[in-house]
Amino acid sequence: MWLKRLSSQLVLSHVFVAVVVLAFALGVAQISFRQYLIRSQIATITQQTKPLATAFQGYFAAPGPSTLPYALAIEFMAKALNDRVYVYDAQSGQRIFQSPQKEPPLVPIPEQAFVSVLEYGRSYHHRIGSDVVVVGIPVFAGPHNVEGAVFVESPLSLTDRTANSLLGLLLLGEVIAVIVVGALAYAIARQLSKPLDNLRQVVAQSGDPASLRAVEGEGPLEVQALAHEFNRLEDRIDAQMAQLTREAESRDALMAHVAHDLRTPLTSIRGFLEAVRDGLATGEAHDRAVDVAWEETLRLQRLVDRLLKATRIRSETVAMEPVSVRDWVDTTLERVGPVLQQKQIDLDWTQSQDGTILGNEDYLVEALVNLLDNAIKWSPEGGRIQIETAQDGDAMVVSVQDQGPGIPEELLPRVFERFVTGDASRQQSSGLGLAIVDEVIKRHQGTVEIHSAPGEGTRVSLRIPKQD
Repeated sequence: MWLKRLSSQLVLSHVFVAVVVLAFALGVAQISFRQYLIRSQIATITQQTKPLATAFQGYFAAPGPSTLPYALAIEFMAKALNDRVYVYDAQSGQRIFQSPQKEPPLVPIPEQAFVSVLEYGRSYHHRIGSDVVVVGIPVFAGPHNVEGAVFVESPLSLTDRTANSLLGLLLLGEVIAVIVVGALAYAIARQLSKPLDNLRQVVAQSGDPASLRAVEGEGPLEVQALAHEFNRLEDRIDAQMAQLTREAESRDALMAHVAHDLRTPLTSIRGFLEAVRDGLATGEAHDRAVDVAWEETLRLQRLVDRLLKATRIRSETVAMEPVSVRDWVDTTLERVGPVLQQKQIDLDWTQSQDGTILGNEDYLVEALVNLLDNAIKWSPEGGRIQIETAQDGDAMVVSVQDQGPGIPEELLPRVFERFVTGDASRQQSSGLGLAIVDEVIKRHQGTVEIHSAPGEGTRVSLRIPKQD
């Protein structure tokens, strides 16, 4: 479980990278240190052997029985260097002096060393195997006359010990560095994962409104962007939940209203039908009972049709075709004409310009009927409704102005929501009229604008893109 945490994986990744890099550096350092120490040892031996080779020039120039000084010089140099020293004669190729070690040579001096020093007069140094370095210096009797050679055989044990000590110190430093890197990586990982952990806690509490809080935008840019988007998501969810709550409350109120509206006509229909069935209604009373039952049946049908229409407009696919604005308004006025006459309401239609829109005429007529129905419902008897059709830029605008009581300011932002009916004075409304209008106009890529104030009436404008 610990290994699956982001902070743990960040720490392990940092430590892994540090170990790989330091291991590579350790390998490079091991080779570099060893080679450097070997080259330093060769240079030291070469510098110390050259004076001995110069001293033996006197021996080869005047050979005699007194070899003691040369033997002592070789012995002194061998002790100083802790190496084996050999002197060879170029004429015979034989070894004429050597340091006083009883042990045999560590490795045979290679043939290439004799050729390079005794024949060509060049200095020679080479590593033999993994334990010995051989250095050869020619002894000249003249400018180009090689009389002999001094060879020094030096073990690499001290160099190896020095290199191993340095590598041990370096390894210890790298171990400490890995520990420090791990500690720093842990601190950095905790700092980086803290905003994500805070976001996780907020998400875990998102179902509890009492503990809900905004995510602080901290940490890397990606985490800040994620927190910002989460806060936006929370805001959208809150708005949607508030919308659903309002719709649920409005729906409950509507259901109660619908139940009341259904019960009232059903009670009337039942009462009059019982009177007809029992023979209590005869003559004019019989005709009156039938007429009332018929009117109440129509009232029920209008209520049910309104509910079904509000649902169908949201879900049904709309077929579009060119529609004349004048024909649209004419058809609508034919449908609401009888209601206008019944309530003795005058209607003025101002046509500044006709135009064509792309739409579904049935839905457009239904929207305008709902709009006029609201205007008629809330206009006083004998009042006046004004309709205006005009072109505004690339859109056709149809406006309806009534002389009703207006809409309260606090209700304006919600008038297009389904089932919203406002205060008690509006409970005779189903709360679906303006919702149907808004849905239809949106289907036609248009917008609905509403301006209202208590006591000043209401003006609703339908704006739909014009088609050439």
